[in-house]
Amino acid sequence: MIKESKLVESGYKLVYNLKEYLLVNQDWVDGAQETTLDESSTAGLKGNYGLFGSDEWWGNIENGNIETYVVSGTIIGLNEENPFMEANKVTTIKLDNEEREIFGGVDFTNEETEIKYRDLYKIGNKIVEFYILDKLKEDDTWNDIVEGRLGILPLVNKIYIKEC
Repeated sequence: MIKESKLVESGYKLVYNLKEYLLVNQDWVDGAQETTLDESSTAGLKGNYGLFGSDEWWGNIENGNIETYVVSGTIIGLNEENPFMEANKVTTIKLDNEEREIFGGVDFTNEETEIKYRDLYKIGNKIVEFYILDKLKEDDTWNDIVEGRLGILPLVNKIYIKEC
């Protein structure tokens, strides 16, 4: 398991933190929780270990009831014209120790953060992404982060980048 303190010691910078993002985006939390609680819908998270963003949910991540996943690699592509990302880029990451690539969003929490870290999102830089793997109501939903695992939503928890 990659330790965050070791990343910082080796020159990585924390460029995204979900917990901090949610503190200033309560409407996103409210929408996700509302979808979870809507029993008439198959959309959203199951909520087995607490509602998204709640203290209970974070506690279950910390104690291991909600699984986490880490990927590391090198940024090999940037697409700045993706219509599905609101004014953000999509990164292509070549994973370390695997013969595959994944796509991930560039997460900026506010304009100040975007200005501060925009230059780190460059081809050739190293990247480590920490995910929270929460269960979806739809058990057969595919994801491109964790191969062979259906019915989970890989939520970006933290992103660290190192300039190379």
